[in-house]
Amino acid sequence: MSVDPDKPSPSSPVAPSRILELWQALYPPVLGMLAVVLLYVALFGIDFLLGAELKVMGVGDAATAQRVMTRYGRTLLHHQVRVLGCYVAIGAALGLCIQLVIQLWERSGAWPSRRSRPRSLETPLSLPPSPWPLGRRLLVSAGSALCLHLFLLSRAIILRPALFAEALYDRGGRGKALMVWLTHGTGGLLLWMLGVGLSLFLLLAPLLSVRGRRFFADLWLYHKPWLGLLGVGAMVAGLLLRSSPSPSRKPARSARAPSLLIIAVDSLRADRLFQGQRIVAPAMTALSERSVRLSQAHVSVPRTFPSFVTLLTGRYPYHHGIRTMFPTHKERQSVPVALPQLLKAHGYQTAVVSDFCGEIFSRIDLGFDRVEVPSFDARALVLQRGVTVHRNLLPYLSGAGLGTLGIDWGQRVFPELEGVSELADPKLLSQRALQILREQSKSDAPFFMTVFFSTAHFPYAAQAPYYRRFMDPSYRGPFLYYKPPLIDVSSPADVAAVQALYDGAVAAADAGVQALLDGLKAMGRADDTIVVLLSDHGENLYDEPGRGMGHGDHLEGNQSLRVPVLIHDPIHRFPPHTVAGLTRDIDLVPTLLSLLGQPVDPSLRAQLDGMDLRPLLQGQRDSLGLTSLAETELWFTPTGPGFASDQRLPYPDVTSTTDISPDDDIAVLERYRDLVTVAKHRALRTERYKIIYRPTRNGPRYSIYDVIKDPREVHDLVTEQPALLSQLQAALFAALASDPSVEITGDFILPK
Repeated sequence: MSVDPDKPSPSSPVAPSRILELWQALYPPVLGMLAVVLLYVALFGIDFLLGAELKVMGVGDAATAQRVMTRYGRTLLHHQVRVLGCYVAIGAALGLCIQLVIQLWERSGAWPSRRSRPRSLETPLSLPPSPWPLGRRLLVSAGSALCLHLFLLSRAIILRPALFAEALYDRGGRGKALMVWLTHGTGGLLLWMLGVGLSLFLLLAPLLSVRGRRFFADLWLYHKPWLGLLGVGAMVAGLLLRSSPSPSRKPARSARAPSLLIIAVDSLRADRLFQGQRIVAPAMTALSERSVRLSQAHVSVPRTFPSFVTLLTGRYPYHHGIRTMFPTHKERQSVPVALPQLLKAHGYQTAVVSDFCGEIFSRIDLGFDRVEVPSFDARALVLQRGVTVHRNLLPYLSGAGLGTLGIDWGQRVFPELEGVSELADPKLLSQRALQILREQSKSDAPFFMTVFFSTAHFPYAAQAPYYRRFMDPSYRGPFLYYKPPLIDVSSPADVAAVQALYDGAVAAADAGVQALLDGLKAMGRADDTIVVLLSDHGENLYDEPGRGMGHGDHLEGNQSLRVPVLIHDPIHRFPPHTVAGLTRDIDLVPTLLSLLGQPVDPSLRAQLDGMDLRPLLQGQRDSLGLTSLAETELWFTPTGPGFASDQRLPYPDVTSTTDISPDDDIAVLERYRDLVTVAKHRALRTERYKIIYRPTRNGPRYSIYDVIKDPREVHDLVTEQPALLSQLQAALFAALASDPSVEITGDFILPK
């Protein structure tokens, strides 16, 4: 038996020559990967230095920044280490992909090297020493990574420009010109053509070379059985997927109790569905045409937190206790029983799903079994800023490369991104809601789900193509991509731009609503599910002089208090029609309990402030003669529409009136609580009139409007009809008599 002296025995250590050969083959790709990683570390450093300015809730004053850094400095430092780790991981993954492409070029000889290429008798998957000079490999690795990164960054700017507007567009100069060229010029198309062309060249050039074709021929020769088996497996999997039963084949009706789906769109104005001259929301408009439309539905507080608690408890804010966006822990714990708790007691599976504005459900327990919403506290706000300042990381977290999968991955790595308004994706939200419904549909229990879309909320930062759908192509003002928090309009063109952004955001939410309704139908649940579409409040959009933009700061006009409410009931099959009579948010709970056939305990019914609207839904009556009570919320800024000294009691902005508790909660300071309560504007709305109470340092001011003859509330009747003032003032004070937190002293409404 002969022995090969050059072949090591099984028991002997690996020959040093083999280790050297392996190192010679591996160290060029490893160094190439390291070059890409160092590039991404440099990108982290650039973003870290340029994004050092700290802003919280749109306020960037030094005192707030100092408070935050004192409390969360160590947390931010640890968080930045995680961000750096994310940069390194992306660089390593991208570097590996680039080394594989370089290996393909080396094997094919499409870019010949001056060094002689040794012949090898190994299989096509072996790893010979690199024929490229090390300098070329490092240059190609870093250059390719930079080009790909710039492509993804440009694509992210096109898809979600509001994420980058603060760093580029708002600063003017070349950054602004670049963004406009990408989003509204030829840059997007040119970028796409170059990206696709370069990718095809990098992949096809080596594959179409003589050596490339030989490589794949050898690959097939050596691994034919495995590749054939893989192809057969793919065909079988495809046939199984095609033959699997479709969810839509479920029976249209079942014996279970009817389910309930509340679709809420934040800041949705009623006129975008009922009387818009252009179709902004086709899916919601189509739903309204087959539903009962409550055309004069009003909310009690035009802000998200108190409004939703009112909607789901059937009680006025002074009864459930949530009267600002920042209630204390004690106030949140004292909220009475809500609709999810009532339905859960009757066997319903309950869930709420939302994006950034739905954070309110993370701060209060209303009885939902599943709460899939972002978290909200001071720490989350700081960490959001810690990620979003890294503009070079955002393309990988915002879906520029992997679509909704990229957003989902980014939010898993950095959960605080769920609360970033610029990353809200209505279609992704619908997918998450439908996934929960599929899981719940495995049982025979009915469901109650609330899906809350936030895109239409300020800053109206919709993704492509919605942000430019209604925008004037020639507009280049400050509101091209989103509404900055501290910049006001200065021209009619600015007003039109803000309204266009809002309409685009509504259209984006509408696409999510359409996806949700289509998914409900595909699951076979459309015929046993009552669908209610509504909003937590409306929105002022500079379309009424002196009333500004936003909601919750004043009660002038109708646009922030009036909301769309559509009830599509396939169980009772009410004929589609419009209800002209006044309805309120407090009426939702008793009405839905009635439609679902759930009995209400007499003691509970006595605690509800709302009425059952079933006579209106059935068409038996057009009005119930109701009155609606409303109040303002905490003012976020010290100035704004209706903030003159003769129109309100002043107090500091939100960063001064609130504080951070030891558990990172944000709540109104105790020393400002009475002032916030006494400074509230209050209004009473009847079918014909509306009276507004505004406390000032010189005494209360009143306004009265005939909402039938004067729907825009322009002509104040307070001096013309003193008898009417006395009548409506008495009605307002009588409505407030049930408020345990205030007392009437003369003409003033004061805290007890």
